[in-house]
Amino acid sequence: MANISRHSGINIGGIRSVAWIFREDVSIFSFNDLNLYCSVITKIGASWNSIYGTPETIQLESEQQDSPAGTKYLYKLKLLVPKDRAPVESELFRMTGRCLIINLTDKNGTIRIFGTMENPMKLTSKLMKPAAMETFNGYELLFAGEFTKPAGFLLPANGIIPDDETPLD
Repeated sequence: MANISRHSGINIGGIRSVAWIFREDVSIFSFNDLNLYCSVITKIGASWNSIYGTPETIQLESEQQDSPAGTKYLYKLKLLVPKDRAPVESELFRMTGRCLIINLTDKNGTIRIFGTMENPMKLTSKLMKPAAMETFNGYELLFAGEFTKPAGFLLPANGIIPDDETPLD
């Protein structure tokens, strides 16, 4: 068994960005079980779609559970999208019930991929319009999925796995 060493670099909390793509828009999805790095190549003409979340509301929860079939990994990504708007509602309508792959970048620059071709993420959303004027008005999004392996780390385009101690730009 390998050692888990002390991290000596900067460790900033929070999530920088969230993007998604429909499963059918992915041409190649490869996952390395040994190092958990994965590669996602989109089909020609397809691209990742960004999602704006109100700052400080994007939250990722993960849990490892034992089950009769073996260990499963549960992931829930929650975020708030401000204001009841037709473009947001129509995009959520298009995404709901569809198979999604999520690309999440944290503030340390680590990119994780949630969902696979076999087990994609699913979206549920709700519109919130509270009575008080000063509270949040908009959509609460929840992306959720259960997997047999941890979420992958995106392999950089150059194919070189980064040294964990190298500071980011």
